Amino acid sequence: MAELNFKAIEEKWQKRWLEEKAFEPKANEKPKEKKFYITVAFPYLSGHLHVGHARTYTIPDVIARFKRMQGYNVLFPMAWHITGAPIVGIAERIKHRDPKTIHIYRDVYKVPEDILWKFEDPKEIVKYFMKAARETFIRAGFSVDWTREFHTTSLFPPFSKFIEWQFWTLKDKGLVVKGAHRVRWDPVVGTPLGDHDIMEGEDVQILDYVIIKFILEEDGEEIYMPAATLRPETVYGVTNMWLNPEATYVKAKVKRGEKVETWIISKEAAYKLSFQDREIEVLEEFKGERLIGRYVRNPVTGDEVIILPAEFVDPDNATGVVMSVPAHAPFDHVALEDLKKETEILLKYDIDPRVLEEISYISLIKLEGYGDFPAVEEAERLGVKSQKDVEKLEEATKNIYKAEYHKGVFKIEPYAGKSVQEAKDLIAKELLESGRAEIMYEFAEKPVISRFGNQAVIKIIHDQWFIDYGNPEWKEKAREALAEMTIYPESRRAQFEAVIDWLDKKACARKVGLGTPLPWDPDWVIESLSDSTIYMAYYTISRHMNRLREEGRLDPEKLTREFFDYLFLEEFSEEREKELEEKTGIPAETIHEMKEEFEYWYPLDWRCSAKDLIPNHLTFFIFNHTAIFRKEHWPKGIAVNGFGTLEGTKMSKSKGNVLNFIDAIEENGADVVRLYIMGLAEHDSDFDWRRKEVGKLRRQVERFYELVSEFATYEAEETELKDIDKWMLHRLNKAIEGATQALEEFRTRTAVQWAFYSVLNDLRWYMRRTEGRDDAAKRYVLRKLAEVWVRLMAPFTPHISEELWEKLGGEGFVSLAKWPEPVPEWWNETIEAEEEFVKALIEDIKEIIRVAKIEDAKRAYVYTAPEWKWRVVEVVAEKRDFKSAMAELMKDPEMRKHGKEISKLIQRLIKERAFDVKRINEEKALREAKDFMEKELGIEIIINPEEDKGGKKKAAMPLKPAVFVE
Repeated sequence: MAELNFKAIEEKWQKRWLEEKAFEPKANEKPKEKKFYITVAFPYLSGHLHVGHARTYTIPDVIARFKRMQGYNVLFPMAWHITGAPIVGIAERIKHRDPKTIHIYRDVYKVPEDILWKFEDPKEIVKYFMKAARETFIRAGFSVDWTREFHTTSLFPPFSKFIEWQFWTLKDKGLVVKGAHRVRWDPVVGTPLGDHDIMEGEDVQILDYVIIKFILEEDGEEIYMPAATLRPETVYGVTNMWLNPEATYVKAKVKRGEKVETWIISKEAAYKLSFQDREIEVLEEFKGERLIGRYVRNPVTGDEVIILPAEFVDPDNATGVVMSVPAHAPFDHVALEDLKKETEILLKYDIDPRVLEEISYISLIKLEGYGDFPAVEEAERLGVKSQKDVEKLEEATKNIYKAEYHKGVFKIEPYAGKSVQEAKDLIAKELLESGRAEIMYEFAEKPVISRFGNQAVIKIIHDQWFIDYGNPEWKEKAREALAEMTIYPESRRAQFEAVIDWLDKKACARKVGLGTPLPWDPDWVIESLSDSTIYMAYYTISRHMNRLREEGRLDPEKLTREFFDYLFLEEFSEEREKELEEKTGIPAETIHEMKEEFEYWYPLDWRCSAKDLIPNHLTFFIFNHTAIFRKEHWPKGIAVNGFGTLEGTKMSKSKGNVLNFIDAIEENGADVVRLYIMGLAEHDSDFDWRRKEVGKLRRQVERFYELVSEFATYEAEETELKDIDKWMLHRLNKAIEGATQALEEFRTRTAVQWAFYSVLNDLRWYMRRTEGRDDAAKRYVLRKLAEVWVRLMAPFTPHISEELWEKLGGEGFVSLAKWPEPVPEWWNETIEAEEEFVKALIEDIKEIIRVAKIEDAKRAYVYTAPEWKWRVVEVVAEKRDFKSAMAELMKDPEMRKHGKEISKLIQRLIKERAFDVKRINEEKALREAKDFMEKELGIEIIINPEEDKGGKKKAAMPLKPAVFVE
């Protein structure tokens, strides 16, 4: 058969679907209980979608197609997200001819040169990638209702008005507030950064360092050297300070409020602190080596401790000043031990080596299983030899910090006897209130780079607008909603619960970027993660909005708050609809239809997205729905999926390691791409795109097409069936049941296993078992298989399935055909068990021949289990206990003849837990399959002869015949 022209088939059916509006549902087409509303996070359009995105968008399409075939009225809409700073940042970088950006857009995204230079205008970027994304979605065969398409920002006024309504509603409830808060900040552009505004380091945590002000006496003046720590309780155990002799430090006036102090900190720290409510005036710069060998005073204990050199101190981490607690910090202990051996370094800074020898470790924490100095013991346990053993030191640090925090008891007064957790909080509170310490915010890891290409800092913003996710009443509603939702996979529920707990105020507006202006303060623009939380409600009315807009009958300025209040919050009212007609110019009848659509489609049944959106978008989605809508409109479920890698490597635009979704379709065909991605991973597990494997699958899909095309020519006249025919139909029932159950739970990998691979493998076996047969029964089975198989595959490979459905003479689109259900009369567990028995025996005989090295085997003698053994198996399955089973069997005089053997057999069956052995007629199964077995094995099969060849007969067990080969 000629190579299949996937593209021609795809274009044919995509055109027909669009022409016949196959996926445009209307409200009330089916009863409310038969509606199914599924959405997926709309894509952010700063570039082409890649194969990682393909999984996120294919999952809901597969589910939507499946539910349509189950008879549901399905709404699966799509829109485009263009809010935020990233697109503006790209335009800026293209304007300034940034080579990296040019490379990505010209070489990776293949944007034509004449269009690329238009990208200096962010609107041109948006226009280009919206068109490309829509084309990709159509080419992928996504069953989207395109009548509801829209995009975010003030560039699309109707949706912008909806967002204004959302924010007014939140503000009226006291959930949008103004205040000061720490945010990630682009210091060059001057804007807060949301998760989607970060190019590198988007998951990096912000840490609250306690910076403790150690005191340096200089010319009669007290100068502070603030040492940053995440463990303020260990200040009682400081033996020395660490500075990097090669790093640049500054002496600076630090003003905070009315208080002015002189600090010594790294140059980098001075810059970062200038964003955190402090005025910094640098008085001088110098290398750290200037202070090595000097002494500073511990502000808590009053101890004088020496400053020692340490190249491991990172001047860009917190203050660049580190306090050393060797009893409880493995790095400090090992650094001191290493330095003791570096006499030359000590002499360079005029430090008497005896000073280090005289340093006494201070034990602060009692920890079960350790002595006074846990850090020392843990480093020795892991075999740490020097600071070069970084991995071991990190492991030791993690082990000690975790153990001390959760199980440690503090030993120093006035906190002796308290848990480390309690002591830590009390000591930090006392240090901060007394002014001996302050808080500095720092990223847990570096670098954090904005999409403008700049290194981010943490800034305290005043007069910033926030959504107050910390509001306790609101949190309680979010918890209530989550408790009633279905989460796939269920294991992600705990993460949602944790996010709801720790979420606090979230900056919701910025001064730059695309978006909707904050309605009461239009100098601010609503940011991207804040305008994308309830747009699923807008989809329900967007079909009407788009039609009115196209007809020139929509004035967005008249879309007032009361218009949206009526549609989404109030009860039906003819009077209100007439009032709103007067105010908006929208016919009352259309307003009524909009409200009908919302009330019909809501609540949203499923929200789909990738797992990285749990800490933000997906949880905000829950919060915002509970704040704005009535409880009966709260969402019902969230399905979370994992990420994708390319040939085992994380995809990266900058490294060119990206496969665009559209390119994958061009190369392999949409159906192959869809099936491959759906079959690779389940729920939130990740998948790896392997080109070689995709090629193999393409050939299997072509084989599927060939087989069904052939079977479509057969007549489906019912006739008397042989057992193997019944087996095939039974297995088809199993595939229907397995695929259906898996799709109900969004387990696409399992669904593909049942719908494609299981049927393919069973069909191969059936064709082997029936080789040489060309009768009515076989043709009937294969025709029935084709009719079922093409429908099972339709959600995954819709284009080929449509083509095959047409060949089969199916009515209408297979996309709208009835999903197959198991046929009651096809079920036959006994025949399946018999066939498995035959398969297993063939493999056993092959194994005997291989192990015994019988090169010219002529025949196999097969002995099935006697009736009494089957009786033992059945009684053991019922009683599951030696004593009970033995008592029951010994009631039968015939069974008592085999008493000793029965005792051993019961013990064996209980040990092997063989409780679900299904009885079959072994001899009948073997006699019916005898010709096939002889053909498969190339030897004669003799079943239950009188002669006991090789004394094997007594070894026969139920479902495990005894075999002698000669």
